[in-house]
Amino acid sequence: MQRWHEMKNKIIICFLLVSMLAASCTPATTPAPTATETATIVPTATSTPTVMPTPVTYLPGLSVNVPEPDAVFIQQVVNENYLSVMGLIRDQVALSYHEHKDGEGMLYLVMLDDATGAPLAVYTEGNWQKSTLKFFGRQIGIVMGTDTWHSEIVTAQEMQVFKEFDRATIEVGNDWECNEPSQGNYNMDYTQQIERVVKYLKEAGITEIVAHPLTTAGHAPWIDGSYTKDELREIMKSRVKFFIDHNPDADFIVVVNEPYLWDSRPTDVYFKAWGNSYEYIAEVFQMARDYAKEKTQEIKLIYNDSDNHYADGLSSGISRSIVSMLIEKDLIDYVGIQAHIGEWREGAFDELMVPQMPAEIEFYKKLGVPVLITELTYQPDSNSYRSDSTLAMPPAEFEKRLSHVFGEIFRIAIESGNVQGITFWGVTDKSLMGANVNWYMIFDENGQPKQAYYVVLRTLYEGIK
Repeated sequence: MQRWHEMKNKIIICFLLVSMLAASCTPATTPAPTATETATIVPTATSTPTVMPTPVTYLPGLSVNVPEPDAVFIQQVVNENYLSVMGLIRDQVALSYHEHKDGEGMLYLVMLDDATGAPLAVYTEGNWQKSTLKFFGRQIGIVMGTDTWHSEIVTAQEMQVFKEFDRATIEVGNDWECNEPSQGNYNMDYTQQIERVVKYLKEAGITEIVAHPLTTAGHAPWIDGSYTKDELREIMKSRVKFFIDHNPDADFIVVVNEPYLWDSRPTDVYFKAWGNSYEYIAEVFQMARDYAKEKTQEIKLIYNDSDNHYADGLSSGISRSIVSMLIEKDLIDYVGIQAHIGEWREGAFDELMVPQMPAEIEFYKKLGVPVLITELTYQPDSNSYRSDSTLAMPPAEFEKRLSHVFGEIFRIAIESGNVQGITFWGVTDKSLMGANVNWYMIFDENGQPKQAYYVVLRTLYEGIK
């Protein structure tokens, strides 16, 4: 900030000198006519007045002349929200500038606040721009994404948040039970929500769409144990065609999501029909691969799972087994680990998840399957509900904890070399707010960045080699 004050003083001095010079060249004023005189109208000069250019101060010590951002831009990035969530006063902000090159060797500049380590702005393509998650995600090869949750209603605040991301997951309009309330009876009004949400996403600059899910343990309730294996196979073929046909913008699809949930495994009719086997999953992936090829639609296939982000997770072992089967048949492009970060017991994240998560990602790396973190959120207490300890935690302490959790997840993902995308499970805190429910994001319910947002930005920036 000291450099900015020095530049501002120089501009004021230049302005005063120019004003004095202009005053010395101006002719003496003619006395105003008295009431008995007739004023003479002087013709307007035809020459165009000279416009003084705005002074530009270039950042010193850089290999290229880059103009220092003006006061208005600095005010936009070093705003009151930033100061508040980071616990700063304006005089504590210390801006510095750093050169980097992207993957194609193009130079860009980062405006860093040395007080927090947060990269607040970048100079690229000839302009200063506010930092975004997607910009720094691109530099390290991790695509930043958001889940649009279960609504087709997009607010102005959410539209601004969407601009932080390159990828979005669409659930609304894709639920099997709502798509097909009974066999062969389709609800097209519900399905048309997909098109409306995609329109919003594209307007916000989202370039990649994930359709979620084709099938899951929570499939349409009319699919029960009365169907034979062959009948279920035909039902699944119809579902695959419907799902792909009505997601024409999808670049990725979650083919199977949570097929064996520990609290609903008895309802997994496919597992039972295939003789207590997960071979049906391979068949569904093959159907999806074949139909996408038939439609000449380039779609990447994802197997998605819950609580498989660390070795002792409830579904980690089965997830490993299923993904191994799919990779052997060359049917999978990505494994999704949802990463709903829950404490479950005091210290679980630090003592259990953080030490085990790198090894779990490494397993899939050796297997040859890249990982996507598909539903990242933080739930500090069991069963989604706030505990007395969380309710009693001072807000500043909780925000610090939230920032630590998200920062650690991003650090692990970056260091693994095998996480190619991170998607938050919701747009803002508003997405998952409810009576005593706690699922936390990095943007508050008004779409404003929280401390955790700037910690994630810093972690991404630190990951640049």
